[in-house]
Amino acid sequence: MKQRILAVDDELHMLKLLERIITEKTPYEILTTNNSLEVPGLLEQGGFDLIITDLKMPGLDGIDILRWIKEKERPEEVIIITAFGSLESAIEALSRGVFDYITKPFKKEQIIFTVDRAMRWQKLKREAARIGEIFQVEPFEKARQVFEAEYLRRLAERCGGNEPAMVERSGLSPATVAAALKPI
Repeated sequence: MKQRILAVDDELHMLKLLERIITEKTPYEILTTNNSLEVPGLLEQGGFDLIITDLKMPGLDGIDILRWIKEKERPEEVIIITAFGSLESAIEALSRGVFDYITKPFKKEQIIFTVDRAMRWQKLKREAARIGEIFQVEPFEKARQVFEAEYLRRLAERCGGNEPAMVERSGLSPATVAAALKPI
């Protein structure tokens, strides 16, 4: 499943620019809106990893969106971009947990680098949560089975589903690897 971005800006040309950069230079999907009041509804539908939002907009501004995300304890990271950057707004955004704060005009490479960093962070958070869930499984035998399934899923990703390579790299029997690859 591709990681997804929601971009929010009241300036249509900025949304088009962000959409073009993300679409052409990254593997991520992007949805844009110029109406910040749509953001809570779009986020409730789920599926976003990152929000790129302008700081100053009618309706909800970037800090309002960030505040809403943090109050609801949502998983999305937030990058604020602004042409009206100030030390005060940067400090407020950072104290509220913004992933990054970028001033306009920005370089295309800066957005790409920051987005990639945020998406890698999201993957790490999901992975840590997944591993944490394994450690909550009881009894031990069930936890071992869950761990084995997760191990084999990741091994299959690394080996491109190549069974002989999985057997060789894991030291598991061919029957165990074949059983792990069977569709449920």
